[in-house]
Amino acid sequence: MSTKPRSPRSPGNLWIARLPPLVLALLGLALAAWLVTALIQPGDGQAAPWWAFVIGLLPAAILALSAAALVVDPRPLAVRRWAAGAGLAVLVLLSTVALFRLTETWFDAAAGPLLLVAALDAAALLALAATTPAMVDDDLPDMVGRLAAAAAVAGAILGATLTIALAIRVVVAVVQLFANASAAARIPWGFVLVIALLSVVTFTIAALDSRRAARGTFFAQAAANRRNSVLLLITLVGIVAATAEIIAVSLTLRPVPALWAALIAAGAGVGAAILAHRSGADIILESAGARPADRERHAILLNVVQELALAAGIPTPRTYVIEDRSINAFATGRDPGHAAVVVTSGLLERLDREQLQGVIGHELAHVRNLDTRYALYVAILVGLIVIVTDGFLRLVVELWQRGAFIWSSGDDPRSAVASFVAGLAVGLFLLLVAALLHLAAPFFSLLVKTAVNRQREFLADATSVELTRNPIALERALAEIADDRVALHAANRGTQHLWLRNPLSSDGGGLLGLLATHPPLEARIERLRRLRGMAKADTGAAAEAVE
Repeated sequence: MSTKPRSPRSPGNLWIARLPPLVLALLGLALAAWLVTALIQPGDGQAAPWWAFVIGLLPAAILALSAAALVVDPRPLAVRRWAAGAGLAVLVLLSTVALFRLTETWFDAAAGPLLLVAALDAAALLALAATTPAMVDDDLPDMVGRLAAAAAVAGAILGATLTIALAIRVVVAVVQLFANASAAARIPWGFVLVIALLSVVTFTIAALDSRRAARGTFFAQAAANRRNSVLLLITLVGIVAATAEIIAVSLTLRPVPALWAALIAAGAGVGAAILAHRSGADIILESAGARPADRERHAILLNVVQELALAAGIPTPRTYVIEDRSINAFATGRDPGHAAVVVTSGLLERLDREQLQGVIGHELAHVRNLDTRYALYVAILVGLIVIVTDGFLRLVVELWQRGAFIWSSGDDPRSAVASFVAGLAVGLFLLLVAALLHLAAPFFSLLVKTAVNRQREFLADATSVELTRNPIALERALAEIADDRVALHAANRGTQHLWLRNPLSSDGGGLLGLLATHPPLEARIERLRRLRGMAKADTGAAAEAVE
């Protein structure tokens, strides 16, 4: 705890501390007003593009708001950091524009005022930094640390404004292209390819980041899981859009319908993600036949869930039971405040309290690490992908049954044969595309599910040990589950990744194990044994199984 002396906060000192924020607030307000005016009513001979004004508008607005808040109360450190970051971003923008103006001519009438405003901004920032130690109760880093924090905020603001400007530019360009029929007809196929490859890029980034974080601490892995959930959500929406693109291209052989199909499908994917966020947990619970745990019959279960939720530092989730003789469990919910834990009746009958604690600790780890949120998105979006591909295949098969591809052309034998062959070629092409999509789209969805799911399971196992302080508990439970041969009837393809053990596939190793949503139970048990320092003598094969 720092014991450095603080200056007394007399009314005079407070007024002095309010002066730099007041200057920054007026500067940000004036700059924002000028930028808005330039956007609405551009002056004669204005050479700067519209997006340049957009890039400057957001940091100016943030500077005005945060500095105005400091005028009211100059003490909050977080607000001071945002004001400093926004002021630094404005300083960088003003200095850059002024330098560009000076490089065009030795003297520019606009460069002088820009440099004057930049100097005023810099002086106010220095005064803000000088008054910060006297106004803030928190222990502060040194001057370099404070400068680095302000620079990080400034970089975030500049990055956000650049992203917004680019997004607006893309939207305007697309609207203009589709508003002009001749331009829309010349849209390159590259746009179609970029949308189709977007999911590949985001998937690759998430997979590499997950692999890198796997060598770090539990906290680093949990942070990577939450970060990669966003990338993998974009991947799933991209698969939906790419599937619609392929269907549209196969039907029309034109890029414009493909782009429209991708846009509509992406909107449907985002809508499905929103549905999953709001109601996905209830849908999954209903489809699995889960019923709320009874306070008398399931008192031990409710007690274990409550005590481990307290250990995990999260609200006690809703608890459900599925009447099924198989030993299994899962957790779902968009966040810890809306989570639910589900166990089968077979698990309650065949596991003791210690084993039950290990299983519940594993599921609550998924809740605390927000794995359940991503699992919700996967369950709903994979279901949407399966519906689209199955629907397209059934449509093509129905067209074949109705003779839609048996074409004829008049009485000329040569024309009739040519039409018949062309019809068969089109029908076979659509049937091939539909069959490949029926197989490929769910396969790529499976890859997305397995990209980080295996590491998430290892992390949840380790977190269960952290919560229960008992590495033997989950180890014994997993050994019991490994011996269970009873089929689980409540699972389906869309929810198989949610369960403690995948009920629709074996947890095997080898090449097929690479596509499994869960790591082998033997590998998970071996890692738990290593956590308690009792690894087997022959660790070579176990290490290969873990990898």
